[in-house]
Amino acid sequence: MQWLDQIERAASLPAAWLIATDQMPRTRPERSALRHATSAVILSEHLALPLAGIRLGHEPSGRPFLASPCVASLHFSHATRDGMVLVALAATPVGADIERVGAGPIPYAALHRAEQIWLCQVPEPERDLAFATLWAAKEAHGKWAGTGLPETDRIAVMPGRDGSWHVAGEAGLCVRARAITVGDRRYAAAVVFAGATVSATL
Repeated sequence: MQWLDQIERAASLPAAWLIATDQMPRTRPERSALRHATSAVILSEHLALPLAGIRLGHEPSGRPFLASPCVASLHFSHATRDGMVLVALAATPVGADIERVGAGPIPYAALHRAEQIWLCQVPEPERDLAFATLWAAKEAHGKWAGTGLPETDRIAVMPGRDGSWHVAGEAGLCVRARAITVGDRRYAAAVVFAGATVSATL
């Protein structure tokens, strides 16, 4: 999977764009508008189509989809945190989320027991980033599944020894994470997709 930090066509999928904007949305409608506008521009660029021809929709679960043009082999997910927008494209369902590092106290009670144990072993200076990455991965998994996060303590998302992440009990899934710093803010982004989704661009 490739990460991009500017709006350009991806060489292959899955791909994720981390776009820093000059906006700072405060309300849910403002965040939604920023996500949709950025996603539409990325889809327009990736598909080499006019922006006016891109129309987004939502499934009953809330998962976004490309309503027009109809491209059955293209799925996307997006997220916003402050002025940062994360957009992920893949050939099969995909989930994406971005979290602010150090945004508040860590809600240990909301985590799976295995996640709690691991997080307590992370050195304190690194713990905020570790938690933000963990939570972004959990949110991304919920978006991938189309279920959201109804019971966050039932699914464990764990780091591997090589620095990768995985969802316990779901060997066919890939979890990719990345940290990014913009000014004085740090973010953790995560993307979840099926392991066999690599494809050439459309």
